[in-house]
Amino acid sequence: MLSHTVLFRLRRPLGEGDKEKLVAALEEFAAEAPLAAGPAIVGADLGLRDAANPKVADASLSTTFADADTFARYLAHPRHVALVKEVLEPSCEGWLSVQADVSA
Repeated sequence: MLSHTVLFRLRRPLGEGDKEKLVAALEEFAAEAPLAAGPAIVGADLGLRDAANPKVADASLSTTFADADTFARYLAHPRHVALVKEVLEPSCEGWLSVQADVSA
């Protein structure tokens, strides 16, 4: 089993409702994350650290896939490509992902 977690940082300065719009788009995507082996979980930063700190992310998305081949197909899936092109690239200054083997 492969775990995929992504941390997103919006462009600064943040506009009114920017974080809420990103989280809503991620939640819509997560509701039917293509090829996922389990639920996709979206998190919004709670604002406990200074958002101006470049090491603070605004939102996260975490899900699992059966294996690396399924994950590769997910990356090329039209819904994932649309999320990147239509939501992430225009609104985020960057994002980081980690893929880890979570097989027990």
